[in-house]
Amino acid sequence: MFKRSLLVASLFAMSSTAALASSIKFDLNNDVFETGFSTAIAPGAEMSANYMYSRPEGDLADFGIKATHQQDIHKFSIGAKFTKLWANNRENPHAFAIGGDYKITVAQNLNVSASAYYAPSVLTSSELNRYYDLDAKIAYSIMPQADVYLGYRAIQFRYSNEPDLDFTKGLYIGAAFNF
Repeated sequence: MFKRSLLVASLFAMSSTAALASSIKFDLNNDVFETGFSTAIAPGAEMSANYMYSRPEGDLADFGIKATHQQDIHKFSIGAKFTKLWANNRENPHAFAIGGDYKITVAQNLNVSASAYYAPSVLTSSELNRYYDLDAKIAYSIMPQADVYLGYRAIQFRYSNEPDLDFTKGLYIGAAFNF
């Protein structure tokens, strides 16, 4: 019941803030679906919220805030995000991860980006040793307000007393709508 309530609340929050969002995204592969949004909250600052469903592993939500800087074809950001996992057959940990993003425009309408976030045991709930989230993708702007992309993502939770959980590890496709 709690998962359904959280999902409904997340979808409502995303729909009610869509007018303020600078980007709304949807991506998927055979086992995982993700949706999320990001928006500028001040010059040089962004916040984001994402929800991911993995058929074999469970539900994942994160909320992040980061400082950003655009320099010519480069965009850098550093920040943190709070991640909560509702696992299907395990403990339900959370983590406060530190990391950043980098994006470079390699040609007109084509960019490559990567992100990495990491939480050591001191920034995770007691049942976790560490958490990491790695992502790399190539995106093509099919119009000023829409991008399509192909990426590779690896999200892992390393438990203290249970086997590690690879929440997702593999390729995905997606689209982002920019406002």
